[in-house]
Parts: sequence; C-alpha cells; structure tokens
Amino acid sequence: MGPLGIELSVIVLLFTSMAWAIFFGVLGAIRGIPTNVVESSRSFGLTGWRYVRHVILPAITPAVISGANLAWCDGWFFMIAAEYIQYRGNVVTPPSGGLGYLLAKAAYEYRDMNLAIILLIFITFIVVYFNTLTWHKLMERASTGTFKPVFKMDLSGVGKLGIAKATNWFHFGRLHWPKSFSIVAQRLRKYTRVEKAVGAILVVITTFSVLYIVLGQFPTIAIIREGFTKKPAEELVFLPLFVALTMGRLAIAYGISLAVAIGMGVLAAEHKRFAAIFYPLFDIGQGVPILALFPVLSLGLSQVIGDQRIALELTCVIILVLDMIWYMFLNVVSAVKNIPTEINEVGHLLGFKGLKRIIHIVIPSILPAIVTGSILSWGTGWNTIIFAEYLPSTSPGISPVSIPGIGSLLDKAGYEYGNTIVLVFMLGIIAAIVLLMEAFVWRRLLRRFEKYHVEV
Repeated sequence: MGPLGIELSVIVLLFTSMAWAIFFGVLGAIRGIPTNVVESSRSFGLTGWRYVRHVILPAITPAVISGANLAWCDGWFFMIAAEYIQYRGNVVTPPSGGLGYLLAKAAYEYRDMNLAIILLIFITFIVVYFNTLTWHKLMERASTGTFKPVFKMDLSGVGKLGIAKATNWFHFGRLHWPKSFSIVAQRLRKYTRVEKAVGAILVVITTFSVLYIVLGQFPTIAIIREGFTKKPAEELVFLPLFVALTMGRLAIAYGISLAVAIGMGVLAAEHKRFAAIFYPLFDIGQGVPILALFPVLSLGLSQVIGDQRIALELTCVIILVLDMIWYMFLNVVSAVKNIPTEINEVGHLLGFKGLKRIIHIVIPSILPAIVTGSILSWGTGWNTIIFAEYLPSTSPGISPVSIPGIGSLLDKAGYEYGNTIVLVFMLGIIAAIVLLMEAFVWRRLLRRFEKYHVEV
C-alpha cells in the first residue's frame, strides 16, 4: 500500500465514522414531516424538485446542520484511530502526518503525557472556536425555519407508555425473518431477481478483492480453514459469552448516556445559563479525541483499584459514555427547541409545570429524536467498543491487556495475530448484530413513536 493508499484509507475511516450522523438525522426528519404538510403539498401540485425544495429541504435543514455538527466532532474524536492504524503488530500512519498521528505517538509510543495534554488542549481550542463560530449559530438559525403548527397533539404523554404496554413493544407474535433490514434495503423489492443477483455478486467480488489485497491471493477453502485453526480462532467457542458481555457494556453505557443526556438537553434548550455550560462541554466531549487518554485513564484506575482488568472494565464504560452521550444530547436539544411555542402556551394554560410538563409535553415531543439519537449512539458505540475493550502494548516489555468481548477478539485478530479470516468473520458477526437490532428494535420503536410528533 503506497502513500496515496494510506491517505485514502484514513479518509475512508473518517467517512465511516461521520456519514451516519447526517444520514439518520435526515431520515428522522423526513419521517417526522407532518402528514398535513404532505397532503397540502400534493393538493397544491408540488412534485419532483418543487416538492423537495419547498417541503423536504425546509424539514431536513435543522437535522442536516445538527448531523453535520455531530459528524464534524465525530471526525475529531476518531482522528487518532484513523491516523494511527495498528495491524499485525505494525503501525501504519499517513505520510503527511497529522494531529491524530502526533497525539497517538505522544500517548502510545513516547508516553509523554505532558505533550499529549498540550495537544489535547490545542485541539480543544480549535474545536470549541470553530463550533462557536459556525455550528452553534447555524443551529440557532435553522431552528427558526421549522413548520408552525395548529395545535394537534395528544397530551396524554407518557401515560400511554405504561409498563403494561411496554411489554408489547417487542412482542413479535409469530416470529418471522424481516423482509429487509434497513430503509435502503426496502427499495430492493423494486428490483428484479437478476438485478439482485448481480448486486450480490458485486458484494462478494468486493469482499474477495479486499481479502486478495490483504492476503496476496484469493481466499480458498483451505486458506479459510487454516485461518480458523490459527490464533485467536480458539476463542470463538466463547463467542455467545463475548456477545453478551459486549452488549452488556454497551447497554450500561447507553442507559447512563440516555438519562444524563435528557436532563442536560432539556436544561440547555430552555435555559441559556445551562446552555452556556453544556455547549462547551459538548464541543470538548464530542470533538476531542478522548481515545488518546484511554491508556492513561486505564493505568490510573488500575493504580487506584489495584486490579487492571476491573480498571479496564470501568475505563471501557467511561469511554463509551463519553462517546455515546453527545448524540443523544444534541438530538434532545434540537427536538426541545423545535417544540412549537403554541404547544408550550397551551400546556401553560392547562397548568403543566415542572415534572408534569416534562412528562406530558416534552417527553412525547422528543421521543422520535430520542430513538434517532439512540440509533446513532449505539452505532458510534460499536465503533468505540473495538478500542475500549483492548489496551494494546505500547512497548516490547509490556503485554496487551484486554477484557472478554467482541471488540477485544477482533483486536487480537488484527493487532496481535494478523488473522484476516477471523477478522472478517468477526466483522460479519458485528454487522449481523447491528442489522438484527435495526430490524427488531429500532425500526419498531421508530414506527411506535412516529405518532408522538407534532402535527400542523
């Protein structure tokens, strides 16, 4: 792989961490367009580009800006992972260097925490300054362009979401395999079997091409079998346990992130004093590559606790929370700000104050945003878990430390043993879990909570 290939790899890695924030934000905004607006646009004959210009674009503008803000900050967060790649015990860095590359060398190779902290402060200044000049102002302007409603909203609020009905959210009845796993996949039904077969063949060819580039030859049955006989393939017998442990860590981090983000988001959206505190925290927490402090935090906790593995467990959850919380926070802030003033005024007339107002007005209004933020939080959590369950060796005399999980097994396959077969297999397992969650959890929640958006 030449210098240009390395640079392109860095760009692709950053793209995979940035694109989905905008995609799911736009998806949630389009699904949240009031039916009255759609029907009115059809009555006025708005089709094609006119419909996109006068209905779609105004509806998705706040989501595009908030998603772009998240994507920009997420790029900074994963910059250290993109510019400092470890594989088969070797380190691959972009020839042109970069702040992430320099920060990774300071933290991982030289263990110069003074230089690492100086670089983090410098990056923090860049992120906060840029966000203050651009994203915050754009978000304030975008919030004024939303649809103005004539009051039509069910004020029964979360009362409808009692425990009795909550048991029905995931009631599958007669279990069947879903026809598609994503909004994009639903469009496959429009294609013929031949076109689907061609697409599947292209996917297989692409996968085998990547393996050929890495292995130097096409993976035959013998090569695949050999890959499953080499380390760390023997740990695959514990795969169900690893899946449960990783999902447990993600669930704990998600629960903490959800509770804290809702409180912070509501306060930041409705009180300028709290916004002045939480927005800089968002800029720092989401934008600064906290992964650079991962070894420092783990080693510091191990000295306090005395057990390095327990310390790595706590570090894993902390890193996950620091990454997952901000998607939820920004989505909640955007949703609360977009609650129409008419809704708040009627709630005030009905005597909804304090907790009663939160339960009956705020929570129902932001439920779709919470689901969208949850999808993004879990998505970035899967990216982060790969780094959070495995502390690589920073010098020949120090052994790597890991905790059981999917992320650590994938890291061992790539970082330590260079077992591409197991690496690709683990990526397939993670992809399958993500698709199953999208089919059985997130899509059901999106459909369930669509009725809680404000109609105009």
